[in-house]
Amino acid sequence: MVNFHDPGVILQDSLSVVKLWHTIDGLFIWEFFITLEYELSVLRRRRPYQWPIWIYSLTRACTLIAVILNMLGFDASSPINCHLWIIFELIFAYSAFAAASLLIVLRIFAIWDGNKIAVSIAMSAWLTNVAFLIHDIVKLRATWVPVPGVCAVLNIESSKNTVIVTLVTDVILCLTMLVGLLRLRQPGTTIVALWNFLWRQGLIWVFLATVVQIVPTVFISLNLNDPFDIMFQTPSLIVMSIAATRMYRSLTDFTSTSGLLDSTQTRSGRTTTSEPKRISTAPIPLDRIGMEVAVHRSYEGDYPPVHGDRYSSYVSTDSHSQDKPPALDADNDLENGVKA
Repeated sequence: MVNFHDPGVILQDSLSVVKLWHTIDGLFIWEFFITLEYELSVLRRRRPYQWPIWIYSLTRACTLIAVILNMLGFDASSPINCHLWIIFELIFAYSAFAAASLLIVLRIFAIWDGNKIAVSIAMSAWLTNVAFLIHDIVKLRATWVPVPGVCAVLNIESSKNTVIVTLVTDVILCLTMLVGLLRLRQPGTTIVALWNFLWRQGLIWVFLATVVQIVPTVFISLNLNDPFDIMFQTPSLIVMSIAATRMYRSLTDFTSTSGLLDSTQTRSGRTTTSEPKRISTAPIPLDRIGMEVAVHRSYEGDYPPVHGDRYSSYVSTDSHSQDKPPALDADNDLENGVKA
């Protein structure tokens, strides 16, 4: 049986981590540049501007910076400040992960048409995950290891809860999105049509990211050794970033309608004789997020106006008493009655 805590095994596993992370980092760099045209087309106004593009770009930019920092930490030819390195690495990596998850949350918002329960579930899961990610940034540390000459992450076991919460969050978001999409299909929809519908709505990318997150959760739960604990965390981040951004691009590029929504029934269950509603495939436009403004009436002056007989007992017809507040006149009458 392999002794995973043997120094020679740990060294070999560390080299495997470096090779795997370099491969997955190269995959994202390739993905970043072949899809850079999307942002450029928005800047050149060849594509319509929609505000979620900022979250999309933040996801890609933070992931790219995290990848660069990742390679710098593992390819340094001389000792570096590993503590500072791990802090910035985690800040950009976890920011990318949070932004990618937020793209999915926004999609859930659109699918459920702002349903309060669905939005509350998605936002609660996302905020909980963000809180655990911040906890990891504070707790994790790193130190320089002369052989094989890399920064080694310490107290990795403290991130176990974060990895588990991340998996639970992905499952919740995936299921919420799936249930919301199934509500929109027509009765009697074929399996092929349903599959095509879910593919066009980007659920497959979310499902892929959720499945990949299972791997680091299993390995960090087994706690074989430090290299195995962190081996698949960076790949899961890269897959999550690629999946969320590809989902976003596919939805904005897809302009045809799905036709799976019942032509005589809207999402709220009301029938209509107008053109059947189609399933929204674009990210949430600004006008989908409304703000309810409560308007309160205010009185001009110091006292409420007099209507009918409601305030007649407090208002005197005497010109001198009209300069006084109504309540003050009532108090004076009470005092006069006592004196009498």
